[in-house]
Amino acid sequence: MDNAYSIRLSCEDDFDAIEEIEHQVYSNPWPPEAFSRMLFPWAFTLLYGKEVIGYIFYCGVKEEMVIVNFAVKPDFQGKGLGEYLLTETMRMMNKNGVQRFYLDVRISNYKARRLYEKVGFQEIGIRKQYYNNPDEDALVMGMEFNDIRV
Repeated sequence: MDNAYSIRLSCEDDFDAIEEIEHQVYSNPWPPEAFSRMLFPWAFTLLYGKEVIGYIFYCGVKEEMVIVNFAVKPDFQGKGLGEYLLTETMRMMNKNGVQRFYLDVRISNYKARRLYEKVGFQEIGIRKQYYNNPDEDALVMGMEFNDIRV
């Protein structure tokens, strides 16, 4: 990965850029106040130089984490940066004892599903009518850190 890219813990200064990315990527974006609740300790920001170009938020306890929000700025998609952000943050958390990871993804989001499958996530269930705007089921995926493929 190009040395211009880096990952760090998110901070309040990132909120405006994260909110902008959220609106560019999602049809039903999180409200601004949600970001402050998700900030610590498992929120990470992807940077290109000093520019915020992505983020990933986890929540959970002890050995299990759920990816609750994850996006890369559209201009930077398709370059392997989502995979980089996902796998590097999973490695960071594994060093702190996290063994299992879970997420929900729109059934129709084939691009994201391919990424998750490439990394090692497997389908474990479906949440009916989980998403709105448009209404859609969520595919529940999970993996053990030891099964990471990249």
